[in-house]
Amino acid sequence: MSSLSQSLSLCQPRRRRENLRLLSQTHSVAIPSGMSNSVKNCSLARCSGVGVVRAATEVVVDDPVVREGGKEKGRVLRVGVICGGPSAERGISLNSARSVIDHIQGDDLLVSCYYIDCNLNAYAISPAQVYSNTPTDFDFKLESLAQGFRSLSDFAEHLAASVDIVFPVIHGRFGEDGGIQELLEKSNIPFVGTRSNECRQAFDKYDSSLELDRQGFVTVPNFLVQGSHSNESELSKWFAENHLDTNSGKVVVKPTRAGSSIGVTVAYGVADSLKKANEIVAEGIDDRVLVEIFLEGGSEFTAIVLDVGSGFDCHPVVLLPTEVEIQLHDNADMREKDAIFNYRRKYLPTQQVAYHTPPRFPMDVIGSIREGASLLFQRLGLHDFARIDGWFLPSSIHIPSASEKKLGRTKSGTVIFTDINLISGMEQTSFLFQQASKVGFSHSNILRSIIQRACLRFPNLASYTSLSSLLLRRSKSSQLIEAFPKTKDVRKVFVIFGGDTSERQVSLMSGTNVWLNLQAFNDVGIK
Repeated sequence: MSSLSQSLSLCQPRRRRENLRLLSQTHSVAIPSGMSNSVKNCSLARCSGVGVVRAATEVVVDDPVVREGGKEKGRVLRVGVICGGPSAERGISLNSARSVIDHIQGDDLLVSCYYIDCNLNAYAISPAQVYSNTPTDFDFKLESLAQGFRSLSDFAEHLAASVDIVFPVIHGRFGEDGGIQELLEKSNIPFVGTRSNECRQAFDKYDSSLELDRQGFVTVPNFLVQGSHSNESELSKWFAENHLDTNSGKVVVKPTRAGSSIGVTVAYGVADSLKKANEIVAEGIDDRVLVEIFLEGGSEFTAIVLDVGSGFDCHPVVLLPTEVEIQLHDNADMREKDAIFNYRRKYLPTQQVAYHTPPRFPMDVIGSIREGASLLFQRLGLHDFARIDGWFLPSSIHIPSASEKKLGRTKSGTVIFTDINLISGMEQTSFLFQQASKVGFSHSNILRSIIQRACLRFPNLASYTSLSSLLLRRSKSSQLIEAFPKTKDVRKVFVIFGGDTSERQVSLMSGTNVWLNLQAFNDVGIK
C-alpha cells in the first residue's frame, strides 16, 4: 500500500481501509485534491497516456484561510444551482438539487436556486421551494412563488450579476447535451462541468460510440434509425452481419439523446426493433434511435470519474466502480427475464437491483475499467466529474468485430463503455455518493471538491480557498468517533422509514441514505 493510503487508513473503518487498498492495487489512489488532504511530491505514472497518481511521499495539510485576530476570514462563494429541465428526468434533477443544497451550504458558500421548466422558462426560486415533493407540485407553485425571467438571455444576465459560479444539476436534455452550458458560455459565466461542444458529442450515444471506436475502445455493434422513415432492408443487413436472426435476434433499442435510462427497451428481430424505434419517435422522446446487440451474459457497471488536476491540467481519477446486479425471481416471466437497468430500476424503490462496490470482477477487469474511464474522460475533454457506464463480458463471450488490440480487452474478458453521463445523479443514494463513501468521503466533501476544482479553471475564482476548511471539519468528525468507547460487540440498528403520509417518498430517501452510510461500520448490524 502507498504511504498515502496508509496515512488515510488510520482514521477509516476496516471496510474502507480495504477499499483504499484495492484502489492502490488498481493503478491509482483516488484521493481528490481539496477533499481532505493535499498530496505533494507525487510521482506521476503514465498509463496509456493518462496521468495517474501512483504514490505519495508526503501528505500535508494546506491551510490558506486568512486569519485576523484569531478568527477565520474567508471569501464567500456565490453558487447558483440550476435544476429542472425539459426531460423526463426533471424529478431526479429536483432530488439532486435538494441533495446539493443540503450538503454545500455553509458560512463560506451562499446558494441561489433556479429552475428551468419543460418549456425552457427560467425561474429564481427559494431554497425552501426546492423541497416540493414532485415536479407537478413544483410547476403548480411556480407562478405564485417564483420570480420568472422574460427570456433565457435575461436569465443569463441575472446570473452574470448575481453568482460567481453555476452548478447545473439538470439531467438529460438541456442539461447534459450542451444547452445550458452554451447559454453560460455566451455570457462568460463560470460553471461546474464539461463545456458545450464536448457535452454534445459525449451525450449523443451514436456520436460518442463513433468517437470511442476512433479512440481505440471496444464498442457495441449498433445501427442508427433516424426519424419514422427507417430502412428495413439496411437493418436486416445489419442483423445478418452481426449473426442475429432477423425474426428473433435480441437487441436493445434506445434513444440517442435521452439520458442513460429513458426509453430504453428490449426488442426481438427487425420488425419489433423498428416498431419500438418508431414508438420512441412518436412519443417525442427522440428522433434518432439506436439499435444495439444485447450483451447476453454481461455484467453492467458504473464508475465515477473526478478530475483532480489544476486549472486546465486534467488528471482524472476513477473511484471504485459499482456492479449493477439485476435480481430475478425463480418464477419470473419473460418480461422480467429481459430486464435491463432502466429508469424504474435506477430511480424507484425496487428489490430487483443490487449494487456491489467494489464490483465482483477480477482485479485485471477493475483495473481496466478504471484505466479506461480515466483515459476516456481525458480524451473526450470532460471537466470536473462524470459518470461512465458500461459492461464487463467474460472471456467466454465473443464480441463481433472486437479486435484483440482494442482498449478494454483483458485476460478475464472485455470491458465496454456505453454511456457517458455529463451530470451524474446527485440524489442522496446516488452512485456518486456510494462510491465516495467507500473511501471515507462525505456528501459535503465530494460536492465541495467538485466545486473547488471547477473554480480553478476561472482566473477570477482561482483564489477561492475557503473550501480547505473541509479537512478541519473532517478532523473534528474523526475526534468525535474516537470519543465513543470501542466495543467488539456488534450493535443492532433498526432503520425505520415509510409511513402513510404524503412525505413517505422523502422518508424513503432519508432512510435509505442512513442505511447505506451505516453499512460502512463494522460494529453495527443494520436491519
